[in-house]
Amino acid sequence: MTKSRSLSTIQANWVIDLSSADPVARFAAQELRRTLQRIGASPLPIVANAAGPRIALHCGAYGDGFVRTPDNSGLTLHGDGPRGLLYAVYDLLEALGCRWVAPGPSGEQLPHYQHIELPRVAIAQQPALTGRCLIIGHDFFLDHAEEWIVWAARNRLNTIFIHTIDRRLALGACRLQQWRKRRTKLLPLLRERGMTLELGGHGMADLVPRNLFQRSPEAFRQKGARRTPDHNFCPSNSTAQALLQRNGTAFFRAHSEAQIYHLWPDDILGGGWCDCPQCSALSPADQSLMATNLLAETLERCNPQARIAYLAYHDTAVAPSQIVPRANVILAFAPRPRSYAHGIANESNLVNRPFFQQLHDNIVWFDGASPGPNLQSQAPVEPAISHAGHCVFEYYLDGILFKSTPPPLPTVMRDDLRAYRDAGVHTVQALMTGDRPWLAAPLNAYLFARLAWEPEHNPFAILADYAAVRAPRTPDALVQTYHALSEAWHPVLDFMPGERPPGLAGTAQHASKKRHLAALDAFFAILDSQCSAASLSAPPIDILDYMTAPKPLCEQRLELLWTIAQPLARGRAAWDEVLTRAYADAPHLEAEQAEWELAALLLQFITLRQKLYVLERRAAPKAALRQARIEAQGALDALLSWGAHHLPLPRARYNYQLLRMLFQLHLDALHDRRLAPPWERVALRVRTYSRLAWLAARVALS
Repeated sequence: MTKSRSLSTIQANWVIDLSSADPVARFAAQELRRTLQRIGASPLPIVANAAGPRIALHCGAYGDGFVRTPDNSGLTLHGDGPRGLLYAVYDLLEALGCRWVAPGPSGEQLPHYQHIELPRVAIAQQPALTGRCLIIGHDFFLDHAEEWIVWAARNRLNTIFIHTIDRRLALGACRLQQWRKRRTKLLPLLRERGMTLELGGHGMADLVPRNLFQRSPEAFRQKGARRTPDHNFCPSNSTAQALLQRNGTAFFRAHSEAQIYHLWPDDILGGGWCDCPQCSALSPADQSLMATNLLAETLERCNPQARIAYLAYHDTAVAPSQIVPRANVILAFAPRPRSYAHGIANESNLVNRPFFQQLHDNIVWFDGASPGPNLQSQAPVEPAISHAGHCVFEYYLDGILFKSTPPPLPTVMRDDLRAYRDAGVHTVQALMTGDRPWLAAPLNAYLFARLAWEPEHNPFAILADYAAVRAPRTPDALVQTYHALSEAWHPVLDFMPGERPPGLAGTAQHASKKRHLAALDAFFAILDSQCSAASLSAPPIDILDYMTAPKPLCEQRLELLWTIAQPLARGRAAWDEVLTRAYADAPHLEAEQAEWELAALLLQFITLRQKLYVLERRAAPKAALRQARIEAQGALDALLSWGAHHLPLPRARYNYQLLRMLFQLHLDALHDRRLAPPWERVALRVRTYSRLAWLAARVALS
């Protein structure tokens, strides 16, 4: 064997050379040793100051970047910090053919070698985004958080955000008590990987308990001429401020494990802040920031190293103009009503353009300047806080927004992450929530992790890499399934400002907004078992529900939706090829195909629902409406059958059915309005509300 071969081939006399006592660096060495042994190497001793052939591991104090350098004694990995060293280890293992495209064994690919040849090319890498965060946003996913944490670190995500709510029904978040039960097991996994922990959610209003309204009405917001305990409190009231800080202190001390906290206002579209004389001159953003500053003040006393996030979202998305953030307050910008057909900075997209401007204005305000009207004229902005600056809360894995099945978003995520990097964003977070557990992890998780590290990568090469692991016999066919699904989703995702639901489209639809907000509040009140009626005259609608848009837009949308069938047919044919040639990988491919098929069923329902509403707008005969309603109900029944077949756990099945009740309300509302005789309208209401109450009770009990 030649000398050059001896210095590139791991042999029995090799060691792992590590001098650092840092626990993350020690974990990196152990991870390297374990994985090399799994792919064919002898167990390599971990020693300090080795004299013979070795893989040397070194690290500085802080940072995620790393360098890999071949040398005369073997190979040296140097991380900017201990976490950078861990990522250098994972990068080396990837160079040897290891992949972790999804959590758990089914997403892992480990080759096996007789002789392990180390790469002889030097490389250096730095992450494009300092913070790369996975948000675990439901108990379904918190139950499997160990696998998600391990997977996230291997794909160079450095932050886990446990999105919580301290309420009985947690439809889009983890229950706080469940996190308290699980944290003993999960915190060691985070610490040994050097991961940042973020914690919280929409919990600010709970810090001023509504049951104190009778005793201290002045602490609660003023709506018109009277005080009301709904939504947010009065942030300028001294009683409310004292309660906020006292209960905030209790929260921080009870959850001292986090480095960044989130205590956000109520999740409503607008109209939830105070109109009292002291608050009326302050915008919703300024009122929210005032309250966040109060919490930041008490957090500084509890934990000077921690930070708290101010949420720019819905009516607080417009930048503050009067209140200045404290030094330990960071910006969290959440553009939920945006379009996911194009990148956030796409100039031609009339929906996204205002959101990107709002992000810019918030960044400028948090950096101490005045918001400007023209994003392009401003120089890039550096984060105000080096280790925890501006963050963007994104929805790439949101099973609530995308109605249980996130669409593949390879180019959108690439374009978004480039734009966020260039705008001076420190951290991008991807919310993973939903109404059920995944049968197979969404493709977007792997795409997000890889692109958050380097958004200049080709997303389709990442998809091909993913497919080679998931379907090694038919990777090209699996890629085709996702190309087809992306094409089918595009007509649904690509909407105009006038098609956004009331309340998301601007002040021109204010009265309609209030009506739909009332319906949404009533719906979720039923879910919380606090009332027994909701309005079929204005059922709740969200993003991707286009039925109430102006008639010309409804017609145009339907024409676009008819194009969905062709790519779905191609995708199903590609899946036939994948599954026909599957062998030991058949179970996880069947699960992945079931996820794909749910998306197809959803898109078919959206199309037929749109047809039903368009026919109503055309004043179609009742016979045509009845037939269209039967077709739409059949598509909805197919969605429900999917859940009954694939979700055996009762709590998952009930949760899934509960969110499908929104769709049922859409169909029942039209039936009530146009087709049902008076006696049937009464029966329809009784049946609808009984079903809602029954499902809500089952979800609460489970």
